[in-house]
Amino acid sequence: MSNKNSQSAFALIKFFSQKEHYLSFLNGTSLFRTPHYYRTCEDLGRGDRNESCVLFWSRKYGGNKPKFSFLGNTDINFDECESVLIYPAAEQHDTWMQSWAIIGHHNGFENSLEQMQQEFGLYFVLLPANKITQYAKLVEKDSGMKVSYGAVRYSDNPIERSLTVKDTKFSYQREFRFFTGECSKGKLKDQFLMLPELKSLLIDVQSLKLTLPNGNIKYCSVGYEGVVIV
Repeated sequence: MSNKNSQSAFALIKFFSQKEHYLSFLNGTSLFRTPHYYRTCEDLGRGDRNESCVLFWSRKYGGNKPKFSFLGNTDINFDECESVLIYPAAEQHDTWMQSWAIIGHHNGFENSLEQMQQEFGLYFVLLPANKITQYAKLVEKDSGMKVSYGAVRYSDNPIERSLTVKDTKFSYQREFRFFTGECSKGKLKDQFLMLPELKSLLIDVQSLKLTLPNGNIKYCSVGYEGVVIV
């Protein structure tokens, strides 16, 4: 995954639901999670049963049961299954990933700011677009693993679902992802990276100002609920 889709971004924004997580990030602790964490997550906006896969069904977490056609029309007995995961043939492994959102020139993010606050939290940090490569290098240096990154694409075709393609219903998130390493499809364990130089890459800001296409301006501040429009 290349960075070509980040060229129109002004900055990336990352939200945090807890103040301690926000402060920990500023102090250099960067959390990467696996796709299977999001498949099993119940949080609105964050959880996605179809994360990085064509289909996921689990006795514990639910989801849509797959339908298969076999010679002889033999059906699978799901009473004997704990879970079923169908994923792209090109993605035999998953990867640890970290999600941000793209702030671009009227790219639609300004319309979803309130929803992003509600689903992901009131604390946020901003990474300038021209620092994306430097951040990726920090991640690569600490993890010791190859890093890739880029904007997520959205599609209504379930066959296209992958690490880089999500369902269209999530398009309001304008997601941008960093990937590092390889892990198994059922991996749940997080990866914490220590990046002492991280804070120096971020924009030192406590308030966000977004100009809407109609000329109105939206404001929000770190740790404060709600958006002001003037």
